[in-house]
Amino acid sequence: MSGFALRLSRALPATAGVRFLASTAVAMKKSTTFRSVLNVEPVHNVPDFSKFDPIYDDITENSSVIELWKKQKASEIGGDATTASNLDALVRSEHNVFETPDDFLIKYPKRPPGKEMQSAVEGEMFWSEELLIPYEQFKKLSKKTLVVKRTVQMTRKGKIPSMYALVVVGNGMGSAGYGEGKSAEASKAVMIATRQAIKHMQNFPRYDNRTIYHDIEHKFKATKLQLWARRPGFGCRVAPMIHEICECIGIQDLAGKIHGSRNPMNVIKAFFEALTTQRIPSDLAKARGLRLLDVNHIYYGGIKPTPLSARK
Repeated sequence: MSGFALRLSRALPATAGVRFLASTAVAMKKSTTFRSVLNVEPVHNVPDFSKFDPIYDDITENSSVIELWKKQKASEIGGDATTASNLDALVRSEHNVFETPDDFLIKYPKRPPGKEMQSAVEGEMFWSEELLIPYEQFKKLSKKTLVVKRTVQMTRKGKIPSMYALVVVGNGMGSAGYGEGKSAEASKAVMIATRQAIKHMQNFPRYDNRTIYHDIEHKFKATKLQLWARRPGFGCRVAPMIHEICECIGIQDLAGKIHGSRNPMNVIKAFFEALTTQRIPSDLAKARGLRLLDVNHIYYGGIKPTPLSARK
């Protein structure tokens, strides 16, 4: 017994415990009377939280709990062979456990057969969850390795060589992206650039799914691009680097000219930036306060909308 408790027991008289019990009984009697005046009744329908709830509990994550229930049930029933064979059914009926239906399961994208990150071939595109793209869309991508060169970093201890790669990836339906990679080996640099290009893919608007919406002039560092929209069947009459990007994006009719620096890396980056500066009809309609049908007719020669007075 602690010193404080010992001093407290010596200070209190012998009848203190009896007085405390009497005061407790009086307080309980008063609380019962107060509860009867307010018509407050104790709650009896409290849910049994030891039972399995199919809505709030996920039994697939707690399979070890079922095994523990089976062991406890087996120790209770003893060595009865007939009951032991129905042990699983007894446990599930007692604890209200059922098999999770297919509607409750979340369907995740399937992994490609035999495609693991460690078993990737050099320079080959392989799928993984970190790409944030479904495997069905990944199979439709096309890759263009546009730049591969050797670079050297000068240090006081000497030269550190490495390989640089720039890759463009697209699905041919308006989405594409480019990525850069650096490594000691060219194949590994291409693989790093490919995965970065897939992560940086974005959608570019195309007029009639074949060309750009309007003529574009864009400057990126020392590179200046001029792009012109062309009629159907014109083809892509542009520089070879831009022609490869157009195949990845899905642009079929385009004319272009490069002024200033023709550095391949700057040309590729300038072309991607130029495509993002397009003004689509919805933007023009909001800026000019017109309807989308009017914008399509005035700027793109679409069907002329009928005026409101002529409508019946």
